[in-house]
Amino acid sequence: MKPESEKYDNVLNLLRESKPVLDSTEDIEKEVIKRITKVNHSQLNLPEIIDFLFGWVYIGWVRRGLIAASILLVLVFVFQQGIILKRIGMLSKQTVINDKESVSTPTDEIEKLLMVYKNSGRRFPSKTITISEKQMKELLEKVDELKNKYKELENIIEGDPELKKLIEKKQIETNRTKINL
Repeated sequence: MKPESEKYDNVLNLLRESKPVLDSTEDIEKEVIKRITKVNHSQLNLPEIIDFLFGWVYIGWVRRGLIAASILLVLVFVFQQGIILKRIGMLSKQTVINDKESVSTPTDEIEKLLMVYKNSGRRFPSKTITISEKQMKELLEKVDELKNKYKELENIIEGDPELKKLIEKKQIETNRTKINL
């Protein structure tokens, strides 16, 4: 076995000592630079992405089916997001009124709206009640007055814990009787 290992060592030494013949060093430099820049600036192509995501599937029709299903899911997701953003935009344009702290509209604005409706020439159903401007002003004033009294009543209830418990108890009883009916 020694002669074979000696032959092997001799061949290895010859190969190590022999240098390749370089005909055009410029071409080799260009190729090396080209490969380095290609590695640094590798762009993702669609086939590479598909191979990366679905490379584990070796059956062609299953791979195409998975690709189609994933594209369909992405399209559905994009469609849903579009609808959601559209609805959020619509909601942001709407006015939010807090019942406890609602701001009463000025009577002048309501009067103007009622006058526009009255003067628009629309026909009212036969069993409607007509209201004069004076009566409408009184109604709006009474509504504002009731809102103020309700706020005062809420403040009184919040200030007295016993009264608050009593009212809550009565509300629970009232709700129970409504449910039993």
